[in-house]
Amino acid sequence: MKRLPEDGAMVLPQEVESYDSLSKNYLTLVEKKFVGRLVELLPEQGPQRELPVLDVGAGTANIPIRLARGHSRLRIVALDLSWNMLDKARSNLAEAGLDGRILPVCARADQIPFRDESFGLVYSHSMLHHLPDPSAALNEIARVTAQGRRFIVRDLRRPPAPILELYVRIFGAGYDPTMKKMYRESLHAGYTFREFKELAGRIRHAAATARRFFITHVGIEGKRLKA
Repeated sequence: MKRLPEDGAMVLPQEVESYDSLSKNYLTLVEKKFVGRLVELLPEQGPQRELPVLDVGAGTANIPIRLARGHSRLRIVALDLSWNMLDKARSNLAEAGLDGRILPVCARADQIPFRDESFGLVYSHSMLHHLPDPSAALNEIARVTAQGRRFIVRDLRRPPAPILELYVRIFGAGYDPTMKKMYRESLHAGYTFREFKELAGRIRHAAATARRFFITHVGIEGKRLKA
């Protein structure tokens, strides 16, 4: 099945609310497992030393909230292209009491507005499928990762066309019509493991490896090398 990228940022209020509800009510296990992996990749630091972390495509900030709750030394930048998503993120941060530790920033993933090697950990979850070509964003993710530190990207795995609707029925069980439409479009825009292997091999100044996560997701994990 040919990949069909989704249209950029989510800006419609209904899309934002559906995405936020989907994340909070249906993706808890997926997001918890992802946060668990992020914790494993955190570098060793002194207990009083803050660690800057970047979430690329943070949406309504539910993943950075999960991460920040258990790790007080983290200072997270939540970057997203959609002002409406970030408005909802600010509301979620205030409700969680974390608006002082997580900073929403509106910017493009392929033009990250930070200096080289600014962050001790950089990650992205379910953002790349919005991009026609994710190579520039992956290079930016590696660029702003500190030398010797880790970055991780995870996204939906695109299923073969004959079983796409089966995925929607099984993994989208309980979704409302808007959520199912969003999930179907995201599956069309997702990646195969082979595509992620090719993308991983092209990231500049990084050693990166493609990985599989269950049958629904694929990812890239890498380390920033000396430029």
